[in-house]
Amino acid sequence: MISRIACVAALVAGLGAGPAAAATPGNWPQHGGGAANDNYQSGVGKLDVRRQVWQRQAGGDDSVGSAAIAGGKLTVAYGKGALRRFDVRTGAVSVVGTLHGRRPLQLADVDGALYVRSLDADGTRSRLASYDRGGNRRWEVTLPDDEAILPFTVAGGHVLVTSGPKCRELCTGHHLRAYRVRNGTLAWTGAVEGDAGGAPAVQGDTVVQGAYGPVRGTGDGSGGASLLFAFDVRTGIRLWTRARPGFSLVGHRGSLLAAGAGDDALCSLHPGTGAVRWCRGAQAADEWVDGLSAGGGALFGYGLTGTVRRYDPESGAAAWSTPLALPGYEYNASHAALVSGGGHVYAAVRHGNFTPESEFTELVVLRAADGHVVRRLRLAAYDDTSAELMLAAGRLVLVGDRTIRAFG
Repeated sequence: MISRIACVAALVAGLGAGPAAAATPGNWPQHGGGAANDNYQSGVGKLDVRRQVWQRQAGGDDSVGSAAIAGGKLTVAYGKGALRRFDVRTGAVSVVGTLHGRRPLQLADVDGALYVRSLDADGTRSRLASYDRGGNRRWEVTLPDDEAILPFTVAGGHVLVTSGPKCRELCTGHHLRAYRVRNGTLAWTGAVEGDAGGAPAVQGDTVVQGAYGPVRGTGDGSGGASLLFAFDVRTGIRLWTRARPGFSLVGHRGSLLAAGAGDDALCSLHPGTGAVRWCRGAQAADEWVDGLSAGGGALFGYGLTGTVRRYDPESGAAAWSTPLALPGYEYNASHAALVSGGGHVYAAVRHGNFTPESEFTELVVLRAADGHVVRRLRLAAYDDTSAELMLAAGRLVLVGDRTIRAFG
């Protein structure tokens, strides 16, 4: 998990988005909730986060590797290989098993199967494996010996994962690979001509990988620009490429929504062709849009300067803007992507002045209709450096690198 604090210093490349079945109450099976990566949960009710209801801590020098929710159960893969399952409502825990010799880095719980990306305990090899929900391994493959292995997305009958070299300058050499969910065999490989970042984005039958790569005459003067590479999710055939926009991507109602900066800070693309349906510029010169959540006929984004906005997904017009920055703090950064559902929008915001003693995290609940702040809940002694919000089973769950907290 990567802290959204990083957006103070660097842009975040394309996050995953996808199709698949609509989210159901109690499910947050992979990054962004589902294959659409829309950070939206239907049927959750008006949860306004009055208090913390339970908390679980990684023991000793252990850490939280990754977590996913399906059927009202939170499955957690800890950094030393332990698999645990929690009742989302109560926090009651059961032991699933142990991934011996593995350091789990990412977990998804999709259609009754667990998918885990891990590193060997000695740090030598990266693995991708599938388990049943009892922790029994179905298959395992060794990933290519690349320096950078990016987060995966499960969609279209495949586990989609991009890897390549670590680069100090503009580079190529990344590849998107599709492994079959039934047996882990490699279905296809597609070249990504740039320094790829984030999980593959899937909408309809199209998978898109974001990257930063060499483009003559565009970009920031370095000879590079934000790039999108699109493939048919089932066959791997290259469909289209385009320069800009896109730091984060979500799928919503047949559109691929790309967030970025400048004149194309928020765009709607046709997933099959990459054609632009509409684009909107940034609200301020020093701002970009990030942390998207789309659903219920609305689109929400978080800006670098600490403002949540609601956009019309059909036109990109902003319906309201609500600043979450607090006076006296130099940064007020989104600590996780926004999540929405049940008529509310939820944000985890990290405030600070670039010193450990000044930093703190709060949960903020906004009314989706008008942006009114319903609640601000400051978290006591929260010092995790990464965070992910999950909205499922009548709880807002905050997963950090050391703690898991549930609110209701």
